[in-house]
Amino acid sequence: MEAPVPASSLIHSATLVSAGIFLILRFYPLFEASYYAFFILPLIGSLTAAYGGVVGAYQSDIKRILAYSTISHCGFLMLLTAFFMNEYVVLYLYIHGFFKASVFMCVGNVIRISKNYQDFRRMGSFFKYLPFECFMTFVCLSNLAGLPFSLGFYIKHLIFLGYQSYFYFYFFIFFNTFVGAISGLFYSYRIFYYVFFDFKKAKKPIYSALNRDNLFSYYYTNTSFLSNLSIFSLVITSYIISFYFFTSILSSSFVLSDFYNYGTSSNFYTYFNHTYTGTLFNFSYLNWFVLLYI
Repeated sequence: MEAPVPASSLIHSATLVSAGIFLILRFYPLFEASYYAFFILPLIGSLTAAYGGVVGAYQSDIKRILAYSTISHCGFLMLLTAFFMNEYVVLYLYIHGFFKASVFMCVGNVIRISKNYQDFRRMGSFFKYLPFECFMTFVCLSNLAGLPFSLGFYIKHLIFLGYQSYFYFYFFIFFNTFVGAISGLFYSYRIFYYVFFDFKKAKKPIYSALNRDNLFSYYYTNTSFLSNLSIFSLVITSYIISFYFFTSILSSSFVLSDFYNYGTSSNFYTYFNHTYTGTLFNFSYLNWFVLLYI
């Protein structure tokens, strides 16, 4: 959290998240042969998801909120590993990594405009001056928090489908995972509302230094064009790659990635038959097209 924003973007999206999960995946045969790992890994993962989400929802430093969000998502990754869904672990790494990096880049522009203040209690009404960062933050946070018809919604839905009733501490683990998923909505809302739409709480020279004429330019922002180009390119790339991996995993033409081979739920075929999947994808395509068009 104390690192510069580009370093934080790299650490919280790729290095910090993937290191521990990669180690577990490399030793996966040992965990699969262990009787105790079957209930220790879900217990640790659910506690981590709930702890990171609840603590992040009570922070006021925007980078600290994103840091605890990373801890919560590490717990979700641990749960997917415990459910023996290795392909979805890789998919979650892609979804979380790209969108968390984009959020950090948007937050970096906000911090630079705020004269290096990171507390959102000293911000507010930045939508009038940073509309591009506001919209991109909404797109990325909606995927991280798991709003309906977003990539984060599907991957968290897979986590809940992976639960089995014969797990040790089944209700405790399920409750912690639910708390971690719901808390993601709270800290995402706090960042988005108090930074961009709350009343003005920063010092007057910050607002007076921002030029409203920039909002009528081609770029609709008070930040540099290259920073916005990098954020936009990162978001578009994340959608393309996540689309490809998600559809390839759900496709029945991939034998090793066949979604129907996993007996994760007794109601599995009811939720994910071909008709339902096609309808759900059509809604998702419409939603993402509208977001990108706006």
